[in-house]
Amino acid sequence: MKILFSDLDGTLLTDDKRILDVDMAAIERMLNAGHKFLMTTGRPLASARQLAQKYGFLKSGFFLVSFNGGLIYDCGTEERILTRTISVSDAKFIMDEAHRRGFHAHTYLGDLVISEYETEQLKTYCRLMNMDYLVVDDVRKCFEQSNSRESPIKVNVITPLDHSSLLEFREEMRKTTQGKLFDVFSKPEMLEFSNLKSNKGDGVRFMAEYYGVPLCDTIACGDEENDCPMISAAGLGVAMANASEAAKSCADYVTQRDNNHGGIAEVIEKFVL
Repeated sequence: MKILFSDLDGTLLTDDKRILDVDMAAIERMLNAGHKFLMTTGRPLASARQLAQKYGFLKSGFFLVSFNGGLIYDCGTEERILTRTISVSDAKFIMDEAHRRGFHAHTYLGDLVISEYETEQLKTYCRLMNMDYLVVDDVRKCFEQSNSRESPIKVNVITPLDHSSLLEFREEMRKTTQGKLFDVFSKPEMLEFSNLKSNKGDGVRFMAEYYGVPLCDTIACGDEENDCPMISAAGLGVAMANASEAAKSCADYVTQRDNNHGGIAEVIEKFVL
């Protein structure tokens, strides 16, 4: 048995956020042959669940690795089997520093996106994720008053400027967060901060052990910097033809087809079937 871990945006999903018929057909063939397929995404669980339901993956035997490995969800039992969080004070610190520099920042509580400011970046993000948002005066009070007793899983920082502005921000933040929080780009304009072990590579290792499958029988496909940990962790690391140079540099194989032309089907046909 092999496990294929696939990122969503820019990998399994086309640019207009669909899964191609050719990719779905290949996935069905590998599942029928006894292999496993896992969506592994930086998206929050609520957004990943919607896609899983739309394409028939929200059922027993399927798992979602969401929040870049911060939350792993059993689609059959509808339960979290792994959650890694950060403190509310850390989330507040990052959000304050981001806002001070003119960036947008948000975190999550349940199925809601939580921010202290209503920005165009917030509206665009929630429209793309198909999620609702809540604007609060103080994120700390929001979590304190919540009945769920949840802690933040990650903070997203989105710049209205160019990529270099976030590179500088990351270097500044690392003076405080290095060795305490994990940071990664999921897109050039989006920098994410999470638990030190919240990365897709740890998600690959956790699920391989869960299934009892050696890492040499795992394949991971992605296109951005946040996919690099799982591309490196898997037995075979794959970057899409449309991937960033960061993703390609740590991959064992780069697809000939991109995410809009059946790149996942190429991987399945070449390395799984």
